[in-house]
Amino acid sequence: MSVDNENKNTQEEKNDKTKFIARSQKIGPEKNVEKSKIEPVSVKEINKEDNINDKSHTKRPESNTAHPSTRTEVNIAVTGENSSPSYQTLEKGHLVKNRYVIDSLIGHGGLCDVYRAKDKVLESSGVASPFVALKVLQHEYIDQPETARMLIREAQHTQTLSHPNIIRVFDFGVDNKIYFIVMEYLDGETIEQLIQRSRPNGLAFPNAKVLLNQILDALIYAHSLDIVHADLKPANIMIDSAGTVKLLDFGVSKTERLKQDQYAAKRKVDDHQVLGYTPNYASLNIISGNKPCRQDDLFAFACIAYELLSCKHPYNRTPIDLAKKNAIPLKKPSGFPNALWPDIKTILTDTSGQYKLTAESLKQRLNQNNRSKYAIAALIVLGLSTSFGVAYHLNSQIVQLEEANRQLTHSLQTQQQIINSQPESVFELSASDTIHPVLRAGLLRHHKQTLLAKFEQQIDEILNQSNNEYPDYDQVESVLKHAAIYYPDSHKLELLNLDMRSSKRSTLLSIERHINAVLEKGQYDAKQDGKSIVDLNNDLNSIQKNYPLTPSSLALEVFEQNLIDAIEQRNSISLTELLAIGETFFSTHEASQQRLLHAKEVNSAVIAMEKWKQAEENGEQAIYPYDAAQVLYGHKFSSLHKKLESATTVNSLDQLVADIDNLAKDFPPNFPNISDLRFQTANKYLKFSDMLLRKRQSVSARNAMKKANELLQQVDSTDFRG
Repeated sequence: MSVDNENKNTQEEKNDKTKFIARSQKIGPEKNVEKSKIEPVSVKEINKEDNINDKSHTKRPESNTAHPSTRTEVNIAVTGENSSPSYQTLEKGHLVKNRYVIDSLIGHGGLCDVYRAKDKVLESSGVASPFVALKVLQHEYIDQPETARMLIREAQHTQTLSHPNIIRVFDFGVDNKIYFIVMEYLDGETIEQLIQRSRPNGLAFPNAKVLLNQILDALIYAHSLDIVHADLKPANIMIDSAGTVKLLDFGVSKTERLKQDQYAAKRKVDDHQVLGYTPNYASLNIISGNKPCRQDDLFAFACIAYELLSCKHPYNRTPIDLAKKNAIPLKKPSGFPNALWPDIKTILTDTSGQYKLTAESLKQRLNQNNRSKYAIAALIVLGLSTSFGVAYHLNSQIVQLEEANRQLTHSLQTQQQIINSQPESVFELSASDTIHPVLRAGLLRHHKQTLLAKFEQQIDEILNQSNNEYPDYDQVESVLKHAAIYYPDSHKLELLNLDMRSSKRSTLLSIERHINAVLEKGQYDAKQDGKSIVDLNNDLNSIQKNYPLTPSSLALEVFEQNLIDAIEQRNSISLTELLAIGETFFSTHEASQQRLLHAKEVNSAVIAMEKWKQAEENGEQAIYPYDAAQVLYGHKFSSLHKKLESATTVNSLDQLVADIDNLAKDFPPNFPNISDLRFQTANKYLKFSDMLLRKRQSVSARNAMKKANELLQQVDSTDFRG
């Protein structure tokens, strides 16, 4: 062979290969997908949504308050009303202080984000719920030292508050510029949510009293330490799953709270705006910008108590300064206790705060028992009435005794009539509410032998009914249950019940043995005494509904072998019969379920293929059942694909092509699986051609290339991939 010819052949091979590669990479036109633009959600928008129910007379801050409510943050996790923040947050799995593993973001406020985190120490100690709430300073504030110090000061101060009705702080610190506080993780709802659930009438006083007592306990404790909450509101009070009230955002004292806003961003605000407080629950003292005091907490408590018991704010959610200016009247709710109302009214109306009420006195009034004065009044009335009652009692005693004697005589006569009644009327009489239980028991015992004999007679009649092949055991059982109502301890009834159950069990086992005998022989259409196994199975279920028939292991083995044979033979008649048998007797057997599903697919495919062939023979136009062919020939295609994968020589590919051509005779020219096999075989011919070229076996390489092109031409002619 000359060099020129060799170069020419090599160039042809390259052109052929280029043709194959271009074909193998042919795909549909790319669709330009425009990336959707995601606008970041501002903190202002989040706060606007969070405060939608806060109809304040003042403009709320556009973004950050200096000391966000812990409850506001945690509550988002409880209610699910949260938008994902657009700023930087900690990822799930992030480890803080080599101890707290971030689980999820459960809320965010003005300065801090709150995460649910897993405490590795609690987890290793076997605690059932090792989760804590991690309050983390937002990333944008970590470079403001005063803000970070304020968060740590809050943690230090809160740790000094040890009370069951105040949220607990376990730990705090900084880890790689992550300033954090570790608090107990609360699962429950806020008072605010409870009020919303209790609309329109509010809670009943006994239920509200339980909550109000716990709120007052927390305030009594805090006030004893000269600590004022100063931002008490329904959203800052949570009820956990155990019903325990927890006051949140209790981290700073009254003096510290006045300083907090210097760390917030500078914003234009109205004269009435008070950062860190909620005007609807703020006293006139706080709204005026004065130093918070204990009376401010009592004002907020009074608003909360009013709202709990009525689902209404005392001044229609108007701050107290505007309420006074507009002369909004204060009305007593209908469900508010009279004993507590004077104190609550004083707190809500006396804007001077000069009253001497305290959290302790409010709790005493809340739990005041007014029954003592009513008891005294009752004793006085009783004493006055006693002297008049003695005379009346003596005069009426004789009349009462005479009436009692008459009633007794009548009762004895009635009882005698009942005892003398016929056995047939005993059941009706015993069901009457007018008969004394002792008399009822005596009546049943008096007629016991007669009535038991009647029950036994009913059972005999049921068992001896000639029109039924099997006794109606359900009816017998019903008679025995009825008899047991009257004679639950009857030995005779127990023996009858045992006999009935034994007879029923023997009948069921006999039918089950007959069914298994037929199944084990595989003679599913055979009949015994004119009954098929399906008829026998119906008898089983007529005797006992949903009887749990258990085919023998031999019956299962024979059935599965018959099913395998029918699948291989593609005999739709046998498959249809076997599927009916399988659904009836083997559908609950785990090993048979998958085989039955496969048999259904094969049977459907066989029927579809037979219909298509019949239509072709009749000269009718019909669509080739591709899906059915996939089911019937799927194993053959799998076998050819395995041969293709294991082929290591051109000769082995030649044999594979012969097998593909032989199988293709059973399918339309454009059958996808055939085209795909030829296409993949051509690809392997080309790979062998490359290998042969590298080994300088150009003749063999050209032959392999030629065979690849022939296969590709076959694929092109079917117009499958084009």
